[in-house]
Amino acid sequence: MRNIILFGGAFDPIHLGHLNMAYAASKALDAEVIFIPAKISVWKNDSAPIKDKISMIELAIKDFNRQSTFSVSKYEAEQEKDINYSIDTVKHFKKEYPNDNLYLLIGTDQVNSFEKWKSAKEISELVHIIFFGRENYKINEENVKKFKMTMISGDINDINSTDIRELKCLDTTDSVLNYIIDNDLYFMNKIKSRMCSDRYLHSKSVGKLSYEIAKSNSVEDPKKALIAGLIHDCAKELPREEERRIMVAQYPKYLYLPRIIHHQFTGAYVAERDFDIHDKVILEAIKYHTTANKDMSDIGLILYCADKIEPTRGFDSEELINSMKCSLKQGFKDVMKSNIEYYDKHGINYHNELTDACLKQYYNQEKIR
Repeated sequence: MRNIILFGGAFDPIHLGHLNMAYAASKALDAEVIFIPAKISVWKNDSAPIKDKISMIELAIKDFNRQSTFSVSKYEAEQEKDINYSIDTVKHFKKEYPNDNLYLLIGTDQVNSFEKWKSAKEISELVHIIFFGRENYKINEENVKKFKMTMISGDINDINSTDIRELKCLDTTDSVLNYIIDNDLYFMNKIKSRMCSDRYLHSKSVGKLSYEIAKSNSVEDPKKALIAGLIHDCAKELPREEERRIMVAQYPKYLYLPRIIHHQFTGAYVAERDFDIHDKVILEAIKYHTTANKDMSDIGLILYCADKIEPTRGFDSEELINSMKCSLKQGFKDVMKSNIEYYDKHGINYHNELTDACLKQYYNQEKIR
């Protein structure tokens, strides 16, 4: 007789919190876990299609290699009706596994409103209901007793799928992140709406390369590099009037710089205003991704270089990419040198107070020779 945990939810998208909950419950009960994604995520206008949610769960399971007893069911996805009640899902799996112990894993907040679920009492008679306790969260003990619920102990992450959809955090697996980026889901649609197709492809490439470089150099919180890379050009196609308005109000000291540079400043402003990014490291990286500056953070160095050497730029940048992956500081110097050589070759004046300050900081001179 097996122990099987039914884990339903929107999984829009699946994140590390879901995976860690499933893992902890599986270990506590020596059980298999079946993820059952809901066909439609109610009240979510930016929801992904069910086929994409299923694909992301499958990828997450492969990434999460600590547990081989995870699987995903398409039962609710294949139903004709859009909304499935838990009682119907439970009855289906009760018929499919008549001789096994079935558990239903629900969220802590759902414990307190479980009496409102359709056929709540019948559900509790067909399966064992389990949940995780949350620190400083008051549980409806009456529901726990009435529906014979069991609290599972274990560390769980306070992660919200909404935050992932809105680019406030990216706490899911790498394969899921790549799927979101490649399939234009969630926050990618917002980024896409702000730029032409070529720049959008460039931004995707910069984001992915930034993340790869950050991980190769064991940078703390490498997903900051991914976020910075994806949105670094979010203001490059602003109408001229709006761009100037932002520059006058927020960055008047840099108005004298060539207009082609202004988008790095307005980009930082738009990232905070429209994408709700408040992390100073990310904002500073965007703010100087074209000119560079002195005393740059690791994320700043990465974004500056990834923007210059990502593969869609149209030249062989493999050597520079490898240099960045091997050593962040040396790689940055190599990329900066290559960039300056390009400017010199084409007669482009790259001198300004920010770039010159960077050259002085990293090379102790104002021009690379």
